Amino acid sequence: MASDSDILPFIIQLSDTVDLDEVTKNISNLSRPKAVYTALSQKAESTQGPLVQELTRLGVQFRTYWIVNMIAVKANVSVIKSIAARDDVRLLESNHPFQVPLEQPVLDQPRNVNVGEGIEWNIVWVLAPYAWSKGFSGENMVIANADTGVDFEHPALEKQYRGFFDEDVFLHDYNWWDAIHESIHTTCGPNSPFPCDDNNHGTHTTGTAVGQDCSNQETCNLIGVAPEAEWIACRNMDAGVGTAQTYIECLQFFVAPTDLEGKNPDPSKAPHVIGNSYGCPPSEGCSSDSLAAAVRAVVSAGIFMSVSAGNDGPTCSTISDPPAIYGDVFSVGALSLRSNAIAAYSSRGPVTADRSNRIKPNLVAPGSAVRSCVRGGGYAVYSGTSMASPHITGAIALLWQAKPEYERDVLATMRLLENTADPLFEPVCGSLGDQNNVYGFGGLNIMKALDSRN
Repeated sequence: MASDSDILPFIIQLSDTVDLDEVTKNISNLSRPKAVYTALSQKAESTQGPLVQELTRLGVQFRTYWIVNMIAVKANVSVIKSIAARDDVRLLESNHPFQVPLEQPVLDQPRNVNVGEGIEWNIVWVLAPYAWSKGFSGENMVIANADTGVDFEHPALEKQYRGFFDEDVFLHDYNWWDAIHESIHTTCGPNSPFPCDDNNHGTHTTGTAVGQDCSNQETCNLIGVAPEAEWIACRNMDAGVGTAQTYIECLQFFVAPTDLEGKNPDPSKAPHVIGNSYGCPPSEGCSSDSLAAAVRAVVSAGIFMSVSAGNDGPTCSTISDPPAIYGDVFSVGALSLRSNAIAAYSSRGPVTADRSNRIKPNLVAPGSAVRSCVRGGGYAVYSGTSMASPHITGAIALLWQAKPEYERDVLATMRLLENTADPLFEPVCGSLGDQNNVYGFGGLNIMKALDSRN
């Protein structure tokens, strides 16, 4: 039990909130990022003042946010109790750091893993080359990666980075944010002013979305679904250690990217899709609702959320952590190597953590033995649902380039992907109807989605 001298991290959510359905009613989809940012930031500015004054008076360390009307604090028990009693406070929640079980390289790495030619098997499997043949490889689309960071100078990623201007010339403002302000590891440290990855996980997932390495002039090695899309990133884990606050801070950055000082937010620079390969487990202090308001804001802003389902299968109801459990996000399970069989580790539905009994995942994609880039210019083969979800991330870039009428219409795009999936079914975990709790609606098929007249 904590003593009054212990300084504890908490998130304070204020009572006054924004009706985002009302904000986005009768506006164009392309207007969504600005409308959502304006409404949320104005609400925070108009309501947080009295509590900020009190925290300042008490000498409490804090950071304010607007994507959720909240303030992250570090304070002793007496201060926390006094804050909880305020009329303008809706709830207090732990901001305890936790270790995320990130995927590691498979043990039987091929000896030539750093030598790649042509198109990787998983990219062919989802039929991305068909979109390329039609002239759609992600141009003018921006994907975001919320993860352990990215090696921005990797040959497979450097020129797709939105901050790339020329050899050794980069602009990191509006293209990178580090949500780690107190690092316990030394690889990146806190507040890195440039993209940095202290784990490899974020570099690997970004590569599967957009990577291509043309350093060999004879042939390009295409490891990404949308190799002409641009990417931006936010580090939300410190060598795999995250908090609800760091996850939310990255989502806020993506709705309205800022300069490296966290100032001058600009929603016109919001990405089109965010790749999310992480979880916020209730077993570590998160509640099922910890990320719900922030995710709702992201989707209301017309930003697609592709989320890994988790690696706790084959037991039913193992899709159990935010954000994968939410109906607003596109949860992605993993297929086995060169197969439409579900990977044993891929988490299953239904979602019981929030008592919704929601059917999940939405779709499945290749997740086993996926070769992509890692720090230092190298490559590695990983397996996990974190390797599956970037296929959806890249697919959104292809689809929104090819079908501009879908751009920033998240719900319609979710239905398009579901309706054009290759049907896959397993009659377990209470699965009934077109969607089941093992495969969702089935396997990602970019060709069918692209050719659909829906």
